[in-house]
Amino acid sequence: MKSVFCCVSVLSVCYIVYVSTESVPIPENVSVKSLDMGFVLEWDPPRNATNKVFNYTAEVKRWNDEYEPVCVRSSSLSCDFTDSISIFGSYRLRVRTELHEDTSDWVGTEDLKVDVITEISAPRVELTSTKGQTEVDITDPPMRKTHLRGVFTHISYLIHFWKKGEAKKEKLIRDQTRVMLPDLEPLVTYCVEVAVLCLDYNKTSQFSNTTCVTNSHSGEVEPWLIAVVLLASILVVGAAVVLIFLAVWYGYKACRIIFPDPKLPENLKQFLSQQPQSPILSAMQESTQPKELFHELRIFQQTEGPSGIQTDEDEGFIGADIKQSKEEKSEMASSTSEEEHLLAELRRL
Repeated sequence: MKSVFCCVSVLSVCYIVYVSTESVPIPENVSVKSLDMGFVLEWDPPRNATNKVFNYTAEVKRWNDEYEPVCVRSSSLSCDFTDSISIFGSYRLRVRTELHEDTSDWVGTEDLKVDVITEISAPRVELTSTKGQTEVDITDPPMRKTHLRGVFTHISYLIHFWKKGEAKKEKLIRDQTRVMLPDLEPLVTYCVEVAVLCLDYNKTSQFSNTTCVTNSHSGEVEPWLIAVVLLASILVVGAAVVLIFLAVWYGYKACRIIFPDPKLPENLKQFLSQQPQSPILSAMQESTQPKELFHELRIFQQTEGPSGIQTDEDEGFIGADIKQSKEEKSEMASSTSEEEHLLAELRRL
């Protein structure tokens, strides 16, 4: 009897567990989405459970085969594992549905490597055109973990370019981020789209948005244009020379009018140029410096002789001095008369 009771108890427990697990349905369409080294687990809610509000718990399996919860009792239909993994390695994820205290079975994924399954978004593209050349400037898309060349070592770029309005596209594959498009026609609009090629895993990124630019003029000058420019330059230089000459000439004439050059009469020029013929002028030019006249000053003293008669010493000298002074006066008078005569002659001229 006792053994029968044990069997019944075990069967009842198994039934309860089965019923409880069956009462909470599992998530649907579980998948992993990876873009630019992100790692996100997504799922759909269980079917035929429209009036129930479920929560979900998602976990990741570590290298030691133990699961670590990342999203616990979350109402979201996705769980981001990007911060819980490294860029290299293999990971397994799982998720289950929870309703109150009941849970569903785990729904897991196979082992996944982020660098293998991740997709790459489109690069950024800029176009510039100078001197008939159009250059494509490519910027790698940003990664959620590290950068593009830190994960993939062999990177190239697939470039499509075409004339705007035409369906035919030219293709280029280059390793550089700055690429010059070949064989473009000047003053024609070209459009470009670029994708990243990861040769390590044979990946191709999304194509960038279509970018268009009008190719500039080549900068080559036509021969006829050179001749026109040369002729115009000659005409401009000639006109400038003529204008400068006229400006200098009329400026000179204006200066002569404002500041005239005075001219002496011809008779005055001739008179000044001739040598002086007047004997008076010749005598004046040849005359020597007049002698300075001076008088000797003498002091006489009266003395009394033995008979009491005053005598003048040097009396003879006094008479001589008086005579000499008269002669000097006559010479001065004659010189004065000569000077007056010369002044009269000069006035008459």
